[in-house]
Amino acid sequence: MINYLVNSTLCSALLLLTYHLLLKNKTTYQFNRVYLLLSLIFSLAIPFITMEQSSVVLIPAQPVIEQLKIFPADSAPADKKVNQTASARYETIGQPPIETNYTLYIVAGLYGLAALALLARFIKNVVSINSSAQRNEKLPYRDAWLVLIKDKLTPHTFLNYIFINRDDYVNDRIESDVLKHELTHARQWHSADVLFIELLQVICWFNPFIYLYRKAIQLNHEFIADAAVINGNHDVSGYQYLLLGKISGLAAPGITSQFNYSITKKRLIMMTKNTSAGVALLARLSIAPVMAAAFVLFCSKTQAQQQPVVKQPVTPNVVKAQATANAGKSKSIPPVVRFSDYPYTKDGVSEDKLKEYMAITAKYEEGPNREILHPSKITAEDQQKLEPIFRQMSVAQQDQQTISFFYLPDPMPPSTPTQKQLDYWKNPKLCGVWINGKKSKNSELENYKPGDFGNFFISRLTPQAINYKNYRYQVDLMTADYYKNYRAEAIADRHKPHMSSRMLNRHINKI
Repeated sequence: MINYLVNSTLCSALLLLTYHLLLKNKTTYQFNRVYLLLSLIFSLAIPFITMEQSSVVLIPAQPVIEQLKIFPADSAPADKKVNQTASARYETIGQPPIETNYTLYIVAGLYGLAALALLARFIKNVVSINSSAQRNEKLPYRDAWLVLIKDKLTPHTFLNYIFINRDDYVNDRIESDVLKHELTHARQWHSADVLFIELLQVICWFNPFIYLYRKAIQLNHEFIADAAVINGNHDVSGYQYLLLGKISGLAAPGITSQFNYSITKKRLIMMTKNTSAGVALLARLSIAPVMAAAFVLFCSKTQAQQQPVVKQPVTPNVVKAQATANAGKSKSIPPVVRFSDYPYTKDGVSEDKLKEYMAITAKYEEGPNREILHPSKITAEDQQKLEPIFRQMSVAQQDQQTISFFYLPDPMPPSTPTQKQLDYWKNPKLCGVWINGKKSKNSELENYKPGDFGNFFISRLTPQAINYKNYRYQVDLMTADYYKNYRAEAIADRHKPHMSSRMLNRHINKI
């Protein structure tokens, strides 16, 4: 929202500045009218337009094994004491809990009060003018209506109503040029422009340039009406003296088109100007590059508004179980996620071996769904019995077991962050930083250059993570030497069996 307000306001400022530099002193009044109105609409719409940029910060993610509870076969962690940082690497799909932002409510409340006050003033003015038109005498006058008012007032126009003093009209003290001036306002519906800017002012009252747009639009209306009078009688000097003679301190509603405008001097100057066709064309064409620049500067850019893009984590191949063929042979268990290179046989093990395997795992099943809730309780002796049987099973048999074995994937490839990424990670409100497996202060990144790291990955915290309230992303970095040792150990353990347990169906359904 803040980006929208800033971009919209700055865009309106740029286009208004362009008007004052290129168009304000040109006699291209109708073009100026269209430009001012379209500039406002363009400024409101441009932040909603998205322009994708080719350069995107990509951050590789740690390889993740999905839908598995993973425990090394030779070392079982204490029950429910899995590394808390691991919770950051398992993301559940869903919306995070909504955090109450009272500042936003306060700002919205103040905005609403100001908007309501301006809307009430706008409605009051419209009702007042309409009421005046209805209760006073009206006379048809060409394409408009003359509203005869008893009070002394400056002639002014609203929609197709021209408000004039009754005594002046009856005694023929209102010149025809004055009526022609006001009739131009009525015929060209200048009041519609003013109503539009008034309503826009209610919504965008915080934009100071809206008020300047309003003045420019109303002044341009007077230029148009003056030009219509002069083109009809060709007596510029006579009309100027008439205009000077009509200057008075009488007021008229600001929402109307007024004959006695506050900056009459500028009107008198513009009456003597004449813009050539070539200069007018050049002024119009010069608007095109400005609009193009405004589009590039103030449209919404995806790179600027996105969090760093996390590369899709590398996941093992999923070998689907033959669910249809095995339906009824065992209880319903979701397909296991397993690495395709783990040993298996084509024919599988005998029924006796399957019963032996299931008898061992049954000792650790708990709950109404008979799930292995605490894999850490499986003894090393039982693990050593299970693994040889598991590797002799067929794929279908392996996929039907609540306890399975797998090999870890290859070590993560080397990756070096950019300086832009390091600068982003320094913000403690956005990221938590681990260096070589230890929690570090974000400011410690000031001591490193991109080339000091051999590998990094980023994980998005789930709402259940203990640090979710502090930041949303966890960044794990390995220095060059640390990554070298990690890679050597990972390669050495590549074919070391690891044990996993299945999740319940109800857990799977939540993912």
